[in-house]
Amino acid sequence: MSIRTALLPHKHVRFSDSLIGLSGYLRRLLAEPHTLDELWTQLDRDASGWQSRPSFTHLVLAVDLLYAIGEVQLVGDGRISLNR
Repeated sequence: MSIRTALLPHKHVRFSDSLIGLSGYLRRLLAEPHTLDELWTQLDRDASGWQSRPSFTHLVLAVDLLYAIGEVQLVGDGRISLNR
């Protein structure tokens, strides 16, 4: 192993495993308001259309990312909807 490999490791995260990718997919699912549980149920199915099965923590972090950049808002009954 060279010193360069030790200092600059080569690591690649698949887009389907990234929070940005998951956030974009969730944004499509939020055409109508959903709760976190409803989003989790949709993602946990085999036919969800998403390549990997994220953990619930990744789901929450992806929703937090969307909230932080102003893409979603909280509406009544704990539902999340797109900012329009």
